[in-house]
Amino acid sequence: MNYKKWIESAVPKAGVSHLVEMYLTWSGVGFAGALIASALDHYSAVPYAAYFTGAVNDAVGYRFWVLLADIGLLFFCFSLPFLFMTRYFGAVEKVAGPLQRLTYTFFVVAFDEGALMIGILFANLLHASDKTVLLVSKSFLFSDVGIFTILVLIVLNSALWMLGESIFNRDDKTFSGIVQMLMTAPVKYTAPGYCCFTGIAVYLIVSQ
Repeated sequence: MNYKKWIESAVPKAGVSHLVEMYLTWSGVGFAGALIASALDHYSAVPYAAYFTGAVNDAVGYRFWVLLADIGLLFFCFSLPFLFMTRYFGAVEKVAGPLQRLTYTFFVVAFDEGALMIGILFANLLHASDKTVLLVSKSFLFSDVGIFTILVLIVLNSALWMLGESIFNRDDKTFSGIVQMLMTAPVKYTAPGYCCFTGIAVYLIVSQ
């Protein structure tokens, strides 16, 4: 299988257009919200008032995004063996189905949170006002954030979408993309890879 076919197979059934649509929606809300908040605070009678800008910062938390992503990743690792066993034991579907939906939910919510955060970070790059800059310098989330950091966040956030949409499709209630590839690949390759990936993921999540 060449790289082009591999990439096409790894893309979830929802399609890249769905990813773009979700980014435009959530990042757009974050971007517009941050700029509008800054503009509203600009007309405040109190010098350096940041009521609305502070509300934008309070609405999004980097650590909460990490928490959602970690929980989704743990459920993802836990779900894969059950999905594999459904090929041989139909009764396992009663466990695999809810696990799929739960994993999907955590990944999707994490993605939405991340996309909102990305929109806010892009708005803060514009340094819309001194009030925004003041809050940026005092916030853990927005500390020394540049375009490279945002690009890394986009890649990681897109990976969350990819895993979530791969393990569960809302239309036909099945898996696709990278999960489909894992389920159809030879066990002699996927089993060791799964054990290594799960071990590393659990170690990193617990140690952080």
